[in-house]
Amino acid sequence: MSRITAGLHTVTRSRQSKVLTLETPPGAGKTRLLIESIGIAVRHGFGVVSGVVTTSDALLGAVPAALDAQVHRLGALDNDRELRARLRDALERGQALVVLDDLHLAELPALAALGDLIAQLQSHPVLWILASGTTRGAARRGVAELSLGGLPLERLPDPEPLTGQAVAEMVADHLGGVPDPAIVTLAESVGTTPRAVIDLTRGLIEGGEVRVAAGVARLRPRPAPLLGPPDGARTPPPVPACFAALVRERLGALSPFTLKVLKLAAVLGSSFTPPDLAALLGESPPGLLAALDEAIGRGLVSCGATDFAFRSEALWRVVLDSVPPPMGALLHRQAAAMLLSRPDGVEAAALHVAHIAQPGDTEAVRIIAQASVRLLATEPETAASLAARGMRLLTPEQDGWLGFAATAVEGLVRAGAADRALLTAREAAAGLGASTPGEAAPRQGDGPAALRSWLAVTLLLEGRPHEAARAAREALAVAPDGSRHGERAEICLLAARCLTEEDPGPGRGGHADRPAAGRAAGLTVEALRRWREGEAAPAIALLREAARLDPAPGAVRVLDPRWFLAAFLTTTGAFEEALTMAQAAARTSPEAVGPAVAALLRAPVHLARGHLTEADEDARAGLAGGRGTCLPLLAPHAWRVRALVALRRGRLGEAAGHLGSLDKEFPADAARPWRATRARLTAEIAGARSGPAAALDSLAEVWASASARRELLLADPSAAARCVRWALEAGRTDVARAAVASAEELRDRAGDLSAPRTAAAHARALLDGDAAALARTGPLHADPWAQAAAAEDRARLLQARGDREGTVSELERALNVYGALGGERDGARIRRELRHLGVRRRHWTYASRPVSGWDSLTKAERQVAELVAGGLTNRQVAAQLFVSPHTVGFHLRQVYRKLGLRSRIDLIRLRS
Repeated sequence: MSRITAGLHTVTRSRQSKVLTLETPPGAGKTRLLIESIGIAVRHGFGVVSGVVTTSDALLGAVPAALDAQVHRLGALDNDRELRARLRDALERGQALVVLDDLHLAELPALAALGDLIAQLQSHPVLWILASGTTRGAARRGVAELSLGGLPLERLPDPEPLTGQAVAEMVADHLGGVPDPAIVTLAESVGTTPRAVIDLTRGLIEGGEVRVAAGVARLRPRPAPLLGPPDGARTPPPVPACFAALVRERLGALSPFTLKVLKLAAVLGSSFTPPDLAALLGESPPGLLAALDEAIGRGLVSCGATDFAFRSEALWRVVLDSVPPPMGALLHRQAAAMLLSRPDGVEAAALHVAHIAQPGDTEAVRIIAQASVRLLATEPETAASLAARGMRLLTPEQDGWLGFAATAVEGLVRAGAADRALLTAREAAAGLGASTPGEAAPRQGDGPAALRSWLAVTLLLEGRPHEAARAAREALAVAPDGSRHGERAEICLLAARCLTEEDPGPGRGGHADRPAAGRAAGLTVEALRRWREGEAAPAIALLREAARLDPAPGAVRVLDPRWFLAAFLTTTGAFEEALTMAQAAARTSPEAVGPAVAALLRAPVHLARGHLTEADEDARAGLAGGRGTCLPLLAPHAWRVRALVALRRGRLGEAAGHLGSLDKEFPADAARPWRATRARLTAEIAGARSGPAAALDSLAEVWASASARRELLLADPSAAARCVRWALEAGRTDVARAAVASAEELRDRAGDLSAPRTAAAHARALLDGDAAALARTGPLHADPWAQAAAAEDRARLLQARGDREGTVSELERALNVYGALGGERDGARIRRELRHLGVRRRHWTYASRPVSGWDSLTKAERQVAELVAGGLTNRQVAAQLFVSPHTVGFHLRQVYRKLGLRSRIDLIRLRS
């Protein structure tokens, strides 16, 4: 495209003709390139003569409808008179582009006439693009030998192979939605030409394989077995039939030997080493060189530092399916024998043994059991599939079956699939119904304890602590003394206590006699108790010790001291240490969920620092990546962060939605650590909607309990000043005094931590109306939001004393902080206060916008539209945005005009 754009500029400057030629094989993207060239020319003010055979819809994708009159289409390429007439029309624009396609189909007389015309017009500003295919050598020579009166031909390079974003854009054009990564992978795997990508998208549509929702195109889900493929090996998922057909066409173009090499490579796996492939094939490594070069050149295989790999699992699946099952079994047997002869080959061999093992094959069971346990840390999904295969080789009554079940559950948990792990654990545990807790099933050893302890883990991760506690007690009843399964069950009981306050019963030995993980869990529970009592410094010290005791990487944790330590450090303003602890928690988590754990713990730190965008992004990433694991103790972080970000941006409906998600996924009776968070969010949303009295009413149960007040203020030190502020505005001095008393109690118990002292001082200064104390206290807050709130509080005290200059100064200080942090709602409130004082601050910017449509709305118009679409009246919207109802009405009329709407009902329907 850069060469074509340069040609357009050359013609414009020189006012002389220029000729470009393009010769490509079918399906290489020639037509798309020509259409894009027409679009560029039209936008540069060229008249266009188009001899491109395409639909008008395709052309209008590149040419705006308003400029379509500048394109003059040819009915036939060999009609010299029509071409001259269309060219005269095009040159009325002052310069013209002539695009002629499929010239390899033209007769030589027509080509000669075309050459004469180009030669005659070489002193006119015309860019000629002459395109042809490569199927007829004689016609190609005719194009190259056109007599142009000395005008040179410049050949354009072949279109670049489609990759990455170009593939995604082409797929989106045909599917009507942004393709998800799975569809992009399929498109990149069928070839690098537009023809192949288009054929794939058409096949997906015709086969009903795609659904488009919310502007995103996704493959329709296919039913998947609970524990992966039935043979337990690493087998890629099935692919759409149209994709398989296109790949088989590509495979059919390979040499027979290369196809044979790829089939044997597919049996080895998605990746394979040259020695393994050579041994299986009975060929020397140099003999494979030509075949692998061909496979790499065709985009089927990639080359790494020590091995080769299929370009995608979808490609691997199609090649694997081309191997007949009887031959596949023989090849797997051969590969297993080859790998078992190596000291470190058990894991790889087990993947092949799983294909051929039969019930009663004790050696196969031994190999699969050994490999599945070894793979838990590095490839948990594979370990789970192998263990499932082992279960199918045994009956539930046989030795080892429950061990396989426990391994399968652990693998799924490590892979971040707690929902599938729970189903597997429950199905396996159903077979234990005949044996009562306290009595192990015959000939199963510690299998019942292992399975029941992992059932407790999965129930906790799915947010069912009451059931988890029952399963943990059942595991303890059958676990041998000192076993790791008993330790796991006891930790689950401790975690259930954190979530529900359920008494886990007597422990299993003192701290000194327990393994490190158990001692760490006990210290964590004690730290949480001390924290709730207001002893913040001792609680943090205990959590640091617990984290030191439990450093093992990759373990599945339901009660990680680092989670709580990161949260408590954030609350007390130790942001850098909190971020360090978040990364440490990620490193010690299973690989599949480590990034999600880090994101969930970082999000509150970003929020406390005032970085709204980073906070929201990490909260989103944590919820998406952590789905299925660690949710009861970590995901509420994310919902809290997302709700507070929405509140600070003035999006009350969105904030309420996030609070609803917290309520739905973590009921109050099963999430004790988040009662204070839920109470705070409920109060803030009520206060934003209906005023301070409503906020206080929503906290009625909190004011009735000293421990509940402590938990509220511990969860957020700035809540003390906020509650005093609400109480004073609502005329509830009793509540204000209770909030200050609780804050000062926490200050006295907090040791040398500064955050509780600053929070108590802020609340006391606000209650006493001490502006000087607020001036000293405000800058001590680690949270910039609390600093701005202190300036706002001081402004109100100064205004009550008639100090206009001081009031304006403090309000502007608060406004600058809110503005820098993106606090749109708080900034709007401050601007209203300044307007009442006769001070106006410009807060809008000019931007280039469309004349209509949602993107044409200004920021203020969008805010009004969203609130009205949420069902609010003009007066309610005005209260939310701190403007007058008249201003809301003005913005709403602009919204109707730009969106082509007539009523609020139309707006609500549009946004829904």
